[in-house]
Amino acid sequence: MKNAAGRSTEVRLALKLMSRELRSGELTLIFLALVLAVTVTTAIALFSQRLDLAMQASANDMLGADLRVRSTTPLEDEWLAEADSLGLDRARALTFPSVVVAGDQMTLSAVKAVDDGYPLRGELLVLGVDDKVASLRQSGPEPGEAWVEARLLSLLNIGLGDEADLGGKTYRITGLIEKESDRGGNFYTLSPRIMVHWSELESSPMLGPGSRVRYRLMLSGDDGLLEQFQNSVELKANQSFEALGDGNRQMAASLDRARRYLGLAAILAVVLACVAVAVSARRYAERHFDISALMRTFGLPRASVLRIFLAQLLILGGAATLLGAFFAYLLQLGLLQVLSGLIPEGLPAATPSAWALGLSAGLLGLFGFGVPHLLPLSSISPLRVLRRDLVPVPLKGWLIYALALGSLTLLLSLLTQDIMLSGGLMIGGAATLLLLLLLLRGGLRFAGSLLRNRKLPLSLRFAWQHLSRSHTATAGQLLAFAMTLMVMLIIGMLRTDLLADWQRSMPQDAPNIFALNIQPFERESFSESLVNHSIETQALYPMIPMRLVKVNGMAVSEMDIAEDRSINRDLITSSAETLPDNNEVVGGDWSQTAAGPGQVSVEHELAERLGLGLGDVLTFRAAGVDLDAEITSLRRLDWTAMTPNFFMMLSPDLTAELPMGYMTSFHLAEEYEGALVSLIRKYPGITFIDTRAILSQVQTLLQRLTTAVELILVFVLLGAVLVMLSVLLTSTRERLTEGAVLRTLGAARKQLRQAQWVEFALLGVLSAVLALVGAELVTAGLYIGLLDIPYSSLGWAWLWLPPATALGLAIPGSLMLRRVSRVPPLTVLREA
Repeated sequence: MKNAAGRSTEVRLALKLMSRELRSGELTLIFLALVLAVTVTTAIALFSQRLDLAMQASANDMLGADLRVRSTTPLEDEWLAEADSLGLDRARALTFPSVVVAGDQMTLSAVKAVDDGYPLRGELLVLGVDDKVASLRQSGPEPGEAWVEARLLSLLNIGLGDEADLGGKTYRITGLIEKESDRGGNFYTLSPRIMVHWSELESSPMLGPGSRVRYRLMLSGDDGLLEQFQNSVELKANQSFEALGDGNRQMAASLDRARRYLGLAAILAVVLACVAVAVSARRYAERHFDISALMRTFGLPRASVLRIFLAQLLILGGAATLLGAFFAYLLQLGLLQVLSGLIPEGLPAATPSAWALGLSAGLLGLFGFGVPHLLPLSSISPLRVLRRDLVPVPLKGWLIYALALGSLTLLLSLLTQDIMLSGGLMIGGAATLLLLLLLLRGGLRFAGSLLRNRKLPLSLRFAWQHLSRSHTATAGQLLAFAMTLMVMLIIGMLRTDLLADWQRSMPQDAPNIFALNIQPFERESFSESLVNHSIETQALYPMIPMRLVKVNGMAVSEMDIAEDRSINRDLITSSAETLPDNNEVVGGDWSQTAAGPGQVSVEHELAERLGLGLGDVLTFRAAGVDLDAEITSLRRLDWTAMTPNFFMMLSPDLTAELPMGYMTSFHLAEEYEGALVSLIRKYPGITFIDTRAILSQVQTLLQRLTTAVELILVFVLLGAVLVMLSVLLTSTRERLTEGAVLRTLGAARKQLRQAQWVEFALLGVLSAVLALVGAELVTAGLYIGLLDIPYSSLGWAWLWLPPATALGLAIPGSLMLRRVSRVPPLTVLREA
């Protein structure tokens, strides 16, 4: 009973103290910092888990079957017969990119043809011409009809019931696709979908050699029968099985990258929030030395004193967690809205584990950054009531830092789901910050020695003395502000520079249209058509799909390079007698390759990655025939030239007897836009790819992702503000005493206010300069060493950022410290 009564008394005393302290500001800042940490971590945890649940729950639907066979050549009749004999349900589909035309409008689309068995799995939700509400369909469109996504209608400026041309045929748009669960994700499916019946394209000239068509046989049935089917069919090099775990792998990888990108952006907000907790907790502990000594004087044991203060933090953490959960729910809804074009719709609700993961951020932040500063309160001597100079022995510095870094590493590993990444970030970040801190302290000392005997204005001298008095504290403030500004500068530059450089690197007359799958009998006619439309003709290159199967007689499937994405697919190879433009020979002799016989030229970066060199013999399989070719030259390609480029170029003798199509690229001026529509209608079997449309789609995706990161950066900025407020409040008592002494010695209020303005302006300018230097170095390294794009300085930012940051810090800082110049000196000195 006594213990229960004692605990009740401790809780009441903790609540009383907390209600009073909330008005003083220390606990308010800790509370806000915890809310910030909980909001960001919970939002990212919810966002990530909802994506994972959606991918797992709909993996079967996204695959469209229990088992799928993928091929770049038409499906084998034996497969269909085997599936029928086993009693498996089956459906066929083929996909490829092509241009759709309606009137004078055209757009690149993701074409899909399906047979009567589609769909096997998943949902196909379509709104018909006369429907008011979309309904689930058990089969695809009828011959002569087409179903499309809403984007295609808006791009072509047509509606349901209108007609559109595809591959020389006219289709009536009879359905609007609202959900296609097996849509998948790759480069060409960025374009809007058009779905037609299998019979419309089964023998279309658009599916000739060199086309980007992909065939899929979808199967569903008993697991044992599916396994029997897999064992009974023999796949070629260009064919593969896709099971449940393989479905939509590309989309999963894209979403994982987006999730990690957001998680890394959120890390800075969490770090700054934790720093604010540490600074505020330290100030809170120092201001409660006297109260703790009084409690000990009145007989409270150490454990009770510690429980009273820890109870306040736990209550505060609980309240911050609840409020942070509310804001986190709103933030993750905002992220889903911003990234609506990148993620699947109808995400399932997050489980309690995601909420627990995010909400634990508050407790981890308290434990690692707040509790270590409160522990010494229980060890303070009661004699402090009489002797104010007595202070408790603080924890060892290494222990405080170890607790802080350990809890932060745990928090980040939970946030990113990657222990190695979090550990690397913490070790690298801590080492970098330590180095910067030492450099800043050294710089401040050096500046102090230079200014020591200089005649400076009074306000500037007061400001500099306050900054130089504690080099560590000043360097910490500068780092907090500078890191925040630097991250925003870097992301702001990357947001536009990559795409802008791509656009700048292309000349005004750079090719912007690719024409693929040009048949041999169409070569002359197509070139003449380009001339007739005042389009400058370019070289036509053969297109032969091949697969690398052996290197020096050893099967690729048995080598370490088997999973390299560049060769684990059909390669579009070519041949030419003259070296193509934008190709540079860096090894061997191109003339030997062109002369043959049995020679091949390889792109040099691919050769390095695969460990290939001059003299190696490669075996390719094309149209069921194996071809041996010796590497006699290596080429460097300019991938930004917007002209056809090939990893492998064979000597003409190897390709002479193979079925092939041709490809080229050309520049289409805006005034000749109608010429492309005419070409599409005249040559329905040729695939035209408008890179302008693709560029616009990529730009939209980049903007959405960077907008999401900027949404997180708002919370980073809030974290920096909290750090600033924490530091300012920590020094309020010291500043009041200094101000009282200065006013006693004759300083005017105006001089004190001027000194404050100058001090914060100096902080702002120094932080901005440090951020600009850091951003210049980081972006220079990224641009030159990693991205290989021309580096351009921040330019005008050097002029506007320092004064803007100075003003942004001076205004709130001076407002917070206006009490320094208003409180009578006698009042301050008596309190001291």
